[in-house]
Amino acid sequence: MKIRGVTTAEAPSGVVTQADDVFDTSTVETGIDVFDIWGFDKVPDLPVKPEHVFGEYKRLGVFGPLGAVRVAVIVIPPVVGEELPDLSETIGRLDLGTGGGMLPGQEGGGMHRTDTIDVIMVLEGETNVAYPGEDGQEYGITIKAGNFLTHNGTFHRWHNRSGSNCTMLCIPLAAERKTE
Repeated sequence: MKIRGVTTAEAPSGVVTQADDVFDTSTVETGIDVFDIWGFDKVPDLPVKPEHVFGEYKRLGVFGPLGAVRVAVIVIPPVVGEELPDLSETIGRLDLGTGGGMLPGQEGGGMHRTDTIDVIMVLEGETNVAYPGEDGQEYGITIKAGNFLTHNGTFHRWHNRSGSNCTMLCIPLAAERKTE
């Protein structure tokens, strides 16, 4: 899937646009990859002017500080067999940005949570999402193209058993985790 970004801004004479080819998801072959494609460290005041959003996008990392907004594309290639993804390998090559507070789960095998509310839309393919239940058992669901998922700072693990890449749009919103 070729991802193309179109951005609008207000100029004195009206709305102007900029279109950019971001990347081709078919180039991802191994390991989960996350592409930070748009965002601000602070939600801007309106109107947004061309000089604030046009030109080459400076990547800010996947997670931002409180008040930030990011848009990312997550590509999860298929994994053959039951071997769980290695989260440490994935984290080692991602620019996590300035927030998010990624915490690996005790279960290992890619289980993790972040201090974000992740709004996710599956664009193509499918993947499994596992999570620990209150009873200590692991449960899972399969999400497919057209499905919408919201992680509210909860533990989860991705595992694509489908045979082809799963591409998702993710909007992580930084949140503050309170202790009870």
